[in-house]
Amino acid sequence: MPRHDDPNLYRRRLRDALRRAREAQQLTQKQAADDLDWSMSKLVRIEAGTVNVSTTDLKALLQLYAITDDAQVSNLLEISRNTRRPPWYSRYQEVIGAPFAEFLGYERSASTIRAFTQLIIPGLVQTDDYARAILQVRRVARIDERVDLRMERQELLDQDDCPEIFYVIDEAALHRRVGGPTVMRRQLRRLREVMDHPKISIGIIPFSAGAHQSMNSSFTVLEFADWDEDVLYQETSKGSVTTREDQDQVAEYIERFDLLRSMSIDGQDAVDLTDRLIDDLTTADQTHKQE
Repeated sequence: MPRHDDPNLYRRRLRDALRRAREAQQLTQKQAADDLDWSMSKLVRIEAGTVNVSTTDLKALLQLYAITDDAQVSNLLEISRNTRRPPWYSRYQEVIGAPFAEFLGYERSASTIRAFTQLIIPGLVQTDDYARAILQVRRVARIDERVDLRMERQELLDQDDCPEIFYVIDEAALHRRVGGPTVMRRQLRRLREVMDHPKISIGIIPFSAGAHQSMNSSFTVLEFADWDEDVLYQETSKGSVTTREDQDQVAEYIERFDLLRSMSIDGQDAVDLTDRLIDDLTTADQTHKQE
């Protein structure tokens, strides 16, 4: 089952193609806007990818940029049509913020995902009852819809072209008994299953590693096969932020991730740690039921 790229990605592809075509004709944005009798701001918004391009306007641009090859024109028109279709998460728009919605679109199109979490298990591998327990503590509205979103988001892992995923998780996230021993045992079993996924690598930063640079923040970096820009998503105390324009900052977090990964245990060591914690939770659950 193939993935379907998000409209944001198609908008980005169209933006880049139009900018390159204009530059190939050695036209500035002002010159192109003047030739089309457009305002400068209109062309700037189109090339920034912040607005959709009508078919009429796209054809005018292609004519100005001397793009006449039928196959190329047809491809760009198809890309433009895809920018206007609703994203896969559109029915959840009322329960998610704009930064996370933007991230969801990029996540579905990424070729590589690198993510670090310090307090909870990553969303793509959470069980429904673990996700529900977290949302209940946060006292957010419409929990059922939010859990449904998280489960639908996980369909990415079953796609034929699932991205390469690298997770680094602080050991604290594995010890915190979210929802109680039963819920947490199920969650760790799910994490254990995911460790066998051919496209997923999981590292755990053990308590013995001591302090590290990201003890107070989780983050994700997305890479794309046909983009030269990566996307950074941060979860902070002030809310979530999606960054793609500041590539220096993105590069800083890629380096940070590599350092965190070097501090982590993986492979059989990670499996053994997870299995021990599952056994501990099984004992705790049995003791709880006997009391």
